[in-house]
Amino acid sequence: MGAQIPNIKPMKATIEYFKKIQASTRFWGVLLLSILATSSSMLDHYLRHVNENFSVGFTSVLIIVGSIIELQRSYQAYNMMPSLSKVLRRYGV
Repeated sequence: MGAQIPNIKPMKATIEYFKKIQASTRFWGVLLLSILATSSSMLDHYLRHVNENFSVGFTSVLIIVGSIIELQRSYQAYNMMPSLSKVLRRYGV
């Protein structure tokens, strides 16, 4: 396809670049999940003391955050469509 990453040479440099990105993504993903788990646990503990029989589980918080992230991605993709269709028309696709 002739696709390339700007300022990254093909072959070995590309592999190293992707390994670096993957390691960074793992680190931030683990950090985000640990923050979510800790904050969910603290929120659950707080709500149990304030309101009897009311709690929020980690799974619920994870689903809500995942839904918000997916909604944001859909919104960004929706906003990109007009500019993408202009580019495709310009190249006759």
